[in-house]
Amino acid sequence: MSKPLNPKLMQLKDLQTSRVRLLSQKNANQSYLKELKNINDKATQKVLEQAYKTAIEGLEKSIKSVEKLIKKLISDQDSLQKSYDLLLSIPGIGNVTAIYLIVCTNNFAGNISGKQLASYAGVAPFGNSSGTSIKKPEKVHKMANKEPAGDPVKKILYMGAMSVIHCNPEMKHYYSRKMLEGKHALSIINAVKNKLVLRAVAVIKSQTPHVDNFVKSDQILKNAA
Repeated sequence: MSKPLNPKLMQLKDLQTSRVRLLSQKNANQSYLKELKNINDKATQKVLEQAYKTAIEGLEKSIKSVEKLIKKLISDQDSLQKSYDLLLSIPGIGNVTAIYLIVCTNNFAGNISGKQLASYAGVAPFGNSSGTSIKKPEKVHKMANKEPAGDPVKKILYMGAMSVIHCNPEMKHYYSRKMLEGKHALSIINAVKNKLVLRAVAVIKSQTPHVDNFVKSDQILKNAA
């Protein structure tokens, strides 16, 4: 018999879903607000702009309230707080990504492997790829998220990957090295996302924070001289 879900984890899922929906509504209103500039009647435009600005402010307030509840829920649960802190030790994984990973894995229940989570998130290494070409990606694991709107975890990991490529010396060096080898940019970014997922599982399994031991090859040669 499978272990029942932690009620607090179920609450966290509901809160995270609500945050995503509120954020989607906010983005939709912001997009339409920009389109209002094309309205010929300036008086109508002014009224509508104010209405949408008020709606956006309300949504922002609601998002902050939900985020506050999420933060409190995590801090009140030792197991969730532990996982959250461990994930935050990984460069490229911020608070939003950490929460998504906790939610989509039921706080890493079932001894999930890095490969399984990478497949679920859709960031497993591309198959049939070489050099500058990417042909056909490998099939994802049977546990892969099949949401009609697409997997938000993959999108969030993309943002984390882009951030770490620009700010983290190891990933910046990795990206540059792979580009010089002629690898496709998308393939490299996907590999970085995959690394983030594998590291996420690693810190949870070891229950120890990530340690950055990166030293560039030229630094190694200089130290050896």
